[in-house]
Amino acid sequence: MSEEKEPLVDVPMWDLPVRLFHWAFAVFFFLSWASGQFGNRDLHYQSGMVLLGLVIFRLLWGLVGSPTARFAHFLRWPGAALEHLRRSFGNRLPSYTYGHNAAGGLMVAAVLVLVGLQAVSGMSSTDDILFEGPLYGRWPEWFGSILEKIHEPLSNVLLALVLLHIAVIVIYRFFKRENLVRAMILGRARLPRSIARMAEQSGSTKSAPWWRALACIVIAAAVPATIHLTLMS
Repeated sequence: MSEEKEPLVDVPMWDLPVRLFHWAFAVFFFLSWASGQFGNRDLHYQSGMVLLGLVIFRLLWGLVGSPTARFAHFLRWPGAALEHLRRSFGNRLPSYTYGHNAAGGLMVAAVLVLVGLQAVSGMSSTDDILFEGPLYGRWPEWFGSILEKIHEPLSNVLLALVLLHIAVIVIYRFFKRENLVRAMILGRARLPRSIARMAEQSGSTKSAPWWRALACIVIAAAVPATIHLTLMS
């Protein structure tokens, strides 16, 4: 029986830390972008520091988290991502995968790297009037100048990636009949029985212990707080 004709079953896919990260990231990315557009420096700085903490958490969770959260589970070479896109959008049938597909995995990596770079560039900037980031003046002059100059253009790149992400979700929902949002809310995906069985047999449906998430949260919160308290005092 082909995957397209198999009965769909519910299978655990995204653990709670990944889901909380995803929605918190969406909220604070919007706050950071909107506050930057409307000139609210305090909110822009605060939301940017929260985003930095979220990026640090996701990097840590990508190393020690549940199977589908780990980079080893979903990071592939660009060629694999292009092949997935070719096969996926070559027809309107669902293209079920357990966890991130190759293209989605590269999108996750790109967003994490770029948001991390955006946070560092923001902390390295000044408006010469009211705001001076905690890293401003602490780099070689040529490097600090580059970081300042890329901050605004990089925000546009990130906004484009976010809009692309939303567009792909809509395409999957209405053209390929895959509800990606449901899985990121409930943590469970409806997949063909054979894929669900393979995921369960490989141990991929198990969640990492809660204490690992707690340790990652503490570290992720401590880094931005330390930067702020040490360098802004």
